[in-house]
Amino acid sequence: MTLQDSTQPRVTPDSPALNARCMSLTMVERQVICATWEKASSQCDIGCELVARLLNDNRTRFRALLECKSGNFLGATTYTVEDVNEMKRARNVADGVNCFFNKVISKLMDDDYVDQIRELSLQLGAMHFRMKVWFQAENWLCVKNCLLDSVVTALLKDNKNGYVICGGVKRVQTVEKSITTAWFKFVQFIIQNMKKGFLAEALNSDSNNRPDKDCCPSPSGTSCTKSL
Repeated sequence: MTLQDSTQPRVTPDSPALNARCMSLTMVERQVICATWEKASSQCDIGCELVARLLNDNRTRFRALLECKSGNFLGATTYTVEDVNEMKRARNVADGVNCFFNKVISKLMDDDYVDQIRELSLQLGAMHFRMKVWFQAENWLCVKNCLLDSVVTALLKDNKNGYVICGGVKRVQTVEKSITTAWFKFVQFIIQNMKKGFLAEALNSDSNNRPDKDCCPSPSGTSCTKSL
């Protein structure tokens, strides 16, 4: 099930959700994220759900990236969670997703949770650059939306999430707006800081690879010597 725009808060350029240094989650929202992550994780493997969605979304170019890293041609197949479990590289990515979110969610009840989660997200973004996992603007948006969809879908799989009507059980097909709003702000903050960490590492790499200002090319063009 796709998370519709109507379930997301309206975000403006001045919104805290777009501020990489502020997350503005209430205590209730932090508790909601912790509780729903535990619930969603018990229903399915969120990491595998995310990886399957990324593989099936051509905008992310995740399939091409996985082909490059694994050396295997994946073709145009529609991938499922079961398929992801059978692919070593994809399974490793899924495990990484679960590990990261278990870690950041475990920080939500700490007094300095914003600083801790920001630092972990910055580090993850920088790691993606070092691993040559190149991201463009569209990629970040797709990752965010696929992750939100994965959590919402997992919550809707809860067998207890229903009510009796005409002698049968009617499944609830929506998740409360307060839950999706909290998750939207949380994931937005993480993605913003991943982007920041990614770009900072790219700039640092570019600076380190740039010729010294006091350096001039040798006649061969392959080395440089300090100017006198």
